[in-house]
Amino acid sequence: MVTKLAYDYDRQGDSLFIYSVEKYEYEVSLELDNDVILDIDKDGNPVAFEFLNASKLFHLEKSYFKNLIKITVKSTVTDESIKLTAELVVPVHDKTQIFDINRITSNLTGIPETESELVTA
Repeated sequence: MVTKLAYDYDRQGDSLFIYSVEKYEYEVSLELDNDVILDIDKDGNPVAFEFLNASKLFHLEKSYFKNLIKITVKSTVTDESIKLTAELVVPVHDKTQIFDINRITSNLTGIPETESELVTA
């Protein structure tokens, strides 16, 4: 499933919130680690992601978050684990560069198996 997304960046709080633009009914938030939060809808689909301390997570200056060209977030949920990959495409000194993170955690809450990709553009 590929879903379009949008994002908001809070420079003061250094948090990046990426969310589905399609209507969904929120169910629960899961903390994948101290700085990555995943929101799940009533159908068990990942629909939003929050990255706290985003500049540190992505190793990217805060000022670049206002110029993101593309964001891709892939999530894979199995019976055993939840895997998240986020990729930001950013113009840096007139060159396009990619900044990404990968996180994986145990699926202790019994979220149903699913694979999704959310993208801008």
